[in-house]
Amino acid sequence: MVHASRTIKVNADPKEPKLTRDLVWRGLVMKAENPLPFVPVITSCRVVERQGPDRFIREIVDKGDRITEVVTLQPQKMVKFERISGRVPGTILNEIIADADGDLALKFTFTLSVEGVAPGSAAEREFADAMEEGYLMAVAATLKAMRKLVGENALSAAS
Repeated sequence: MVHASRTIKVNADPKEPKLTRDLVWRGLVMKAENPLPFVPVITSCRVVERQGPDRFIREIVDKGDRITEVVTLQPQKMVKFERISGRVPGTILNEIIADADGDLALKFTFTLSVEGVAPGSAAEREFADAMEEGYLMAVAATLKAMRKLVGENALSAAS
């Protein structure tokens, strides 16, 4: 089992446009519906089933792997991705929080299993390190995309 969690301040750079909780939430919803502008390693996404206003099933292609995820939205708080098919099942959380300093932050957590890799092995640690690095890049890309959308007035208009 691979587990990692990182918290990134949303407004760490005072030169960047400031994002509010509401704008970050809108960005996370857009990312859940269509991650392509937010996560460069995801090359395809299709929502296959709606299960209400705050839950849907999507199919993505991440670094060539086809993955099915149940996505649950907890408005203004969290997006939960439960991987139900693919070679790396598990859970990914994107949370909007106040960090230890009280600043707006994004906390990304993943708990995943890797098929065909022994728990606690060097291969699992190597996978975890690469996954963690990938998620940190995804957080940075997500915040960059949110700021771009704010600049285009597209994030404010999102529902």
